[in-house]
Amino acid sequence: MAIDRTERLLNLVICLLGAERPVSRASLRQSIPGYSDATSDEAFERMFERDKDELRHMGIPVDTVVNVQGEVEGYLINQDDYAMPELRLDSSEIAVLGLAARTWNEAALAADAGAALRKIEAQTGARWSTPPLVVARPRSGEESLPTLWEAIRLRRVVRFAYLARGRDEASDRTVEPWTTVYRHGAWYLVGHSQERGDARAFRLSRVQGQITALRDMCELPPRDRVRHVIDSISEPASRGSVLVRLPETGAARLKHQARQHGDGVWEVDYADEGVVVAEVLEAGGTILGPDDVVRLQRRALGAVIEAHHG
Repeated sequence: MAIDRTERLLNLVICLLGAERPVSRASLRQSIPGYSDATSDEAFERMFERDKDELRHMGIPVDTVVNVQGEVEGYLINQDDYAMPELRLDSSEIAVLGLAARTWNEAALAADAGAALRKIEAQTGARWSTPPLVVARPRSGEESLPTLWEAIRLRRVVRFAYLARGRDEASDRTVEPWTTVYRHGAWYLVGHSQERGDARAFRLSRVQGQITALRDMCELPPRDRVRHVIDSISEPASRGSVLVRLPETGAARLKHQARQHGDGVWEVDYADEGVVVAEVLEAGGTILGPDDVVRLQRRALGAVIEAHHG
């Protein structure tokens, strides 16, 4: 069975970190799962060089050990260079990290963010307490990423309900998934829409409900075709404006792009209702109109109440 590159890199780190003496290339090829799949010595050399460069780019110190004759004996990872320095964080710094971790409560890395915070607390002895109010962002679509990544890996067709821009009701879409990409502050699924018979980019924040992976299989197109669709994703044009009341201090980014009406009221252009609601609430403001965006604001605040008292 083919070994995922991430798993191969992890095995390489474990092998070099636990070694007491330099590990030769021949030993690495024999002991690291995935290297044995190389069809030739040249293929293995290219694979290993890419992995070594990738680890160094990530900040992992892979040392090349050379003997007195100038020949490469092998490779090591120095444990002292690899280990994190002692963390010294006070309660306020822990609070900031805790708040950052909480914002991932519905994202793809929610479990990892929470686990990282627990490890920091265990090492420092400090604890963070939940602030009285943490804004729950409207659905961003990040919670769908694990399902899509698995479907892409297995070449499975997916189906979901999608609320297209300018439509009042969602419609079912059956898509052959190619990749996911983050563009202009939003996540997109890029793939072939069976309903449209063409390649499309679907903004994940507009997916309604769950994404279902089907039994139907699909194939990936040439890379240049995928790149063409990704490059065609443009920043959404403004589709309306909202009247908001913002605090006297703060909210500098919103005020910079808004028009002031007086008495703390500003007019803000938006391309996505969910994004503008999140930005206004996180700035400590209130949306005054139009009514449909006010209703979305109420639902977001309801999610906050449910999260803290549910």
